Amino acid sequence: MFKKDQAKAPVNGQAGVKTVNGNHGSLDETLRAFNITHTDIINVPFLEPRGLINTGNMCFMNAILQMLLFCGPFYHFIERVSTGAKRFKDNTPLIEMMIMFAREFRVITKDPSAKIKSDDLEAFGESFAPEFVYETIRQLKRFSHMRRGHQQDAEEFLGFLLDGLHEEAVEVMSKNSSNPVITNGVDVNEKENGWMEVGHKQKPATTRTTETPESPISKIFGGKFRSEFRVPGLSPSITTEPYTPLQLDIQAPDVMSVSDALKHLTIPEKIQGDFNSPKGANVTATKQVHIDTLPPVLILHLKRFQYDNTGGVQKIWKKIAYPLELEIPSEAMSPRKRQTQRPKYRLIGVVYHHGSSAQGGHYTVDVLRQDAKSWLRFDDTVLKRVSSTQVIVDMKEIGRETESELSWGPVNGAAKKEDKQAYILFYQRI
Repeated sequence: MFKKDQAKAPVNGQAGVKTVNGNHGSLDETLRAFNITHTDIINVPFLEPRGLINTGNMCFMNAILQMLLFCGPFYHFIERVSTGAKRFKDNTPLIEMMIMFAREFRVITKDPSAKIKSDDLEAFGESFAPEFVYETIRQLKRFSHMRRGHQQDAEEFLGFLLDGLHEEAVEVMSKNSSNPVITNGVDVNEKENGWMEVGHKQKPATTRTTETPESPISKIFGGKFRSEFRVPGLSPSITTEPYTPLQLDIQAPDVMSVSDALKHLTIPEKIQGDFNSPKGANVTATKQVHIDTLPPVLILHLKRFQYDNTGGVQKIWKKIAYPLELEIPSEAMSPRKRQTQRPKYRLIGVVYHHGSSAQGGHYTVDVLRQDAKSWLRFDDTVLKRVSSTQVIVDMKEIGRETESELSWGPVNGAAKKEDKQAYILFYQRI
């Protein structure tokens, strides 16, 4: 880890990003100045890929690190912090870790309009073991159970990593008391608990928002749910709360695709109980969830592991269709946010789980390169170019072996090639 007041120089001669006052600023200023929407044009350098050496059941971590590196908005964040913050005086081990990781990859070109030469498309750098990543993780309490040599859940690691990066950014920004951190669009010092709005059939409803401080991480990956709780005889209670990632239940028989799973989110849940209703002591309440806001990068977690009757965890082998371009179903959005033109997303990465065990198996990842045309497949130190048809699962392919399955062959730690199942999907808004 480099010293906080002597940040290592960028490897690519990157120009320093200036803060709003026109000068190199503190980390606090750089984090506050960061903003991104789905309409922003992000020019991310075209990188030379490198494999990651698996030093002992670390494939779960390797897959997530590769995915984040090739996620344009996240790389943009790391680059802004790396070049825009002159001084690192705060306790930000994860932010510094990701800066160091990104600097391990050579930039082929920074010109988004440049035509990539065939030799550069085929050029792969030497594989390496990111020991500084493992050492940083080892020292942080939130990762205490993720010891080298023990397989872990890739989605759990992703959640811990993004939460840790978010909390580090919020902590840095919170130290500047003269500029409060923004929470859900308002200052954290504001204590509004709820407000009234006109709901269905002009009935008043109380809306409450779960307070969550904003950070560059939440601006990239964070969205909000809108949950409506209805009790007979009482005004509806509406709550908005954050999500990162979006958890999708795929167990229902009618869920055959990601679009089906998004629609399935909104099925009302019936709850029997005593809710102090004027209708009586035992009434049936309903809870219904919709998506209220969508992030620039939408992470979809396909929930493939469930507890069985014996208390063990079983893998759901069901194949789910997912496209290169995803239109968010209008039924999944809250009624007040439905638009004539549905939000569209482009697939930029897929993390796969191989094997039958929730406690073991193997992880690999497919990523869309920065040219938004070519795909790469990472299996620790094994890299190869693949086509988009080898990545997606089309609805027509549900129930039969796909080109994607046929293309895999032997995989480290997997029992057989058919064991590969999409586990985490990354979509970027277009």
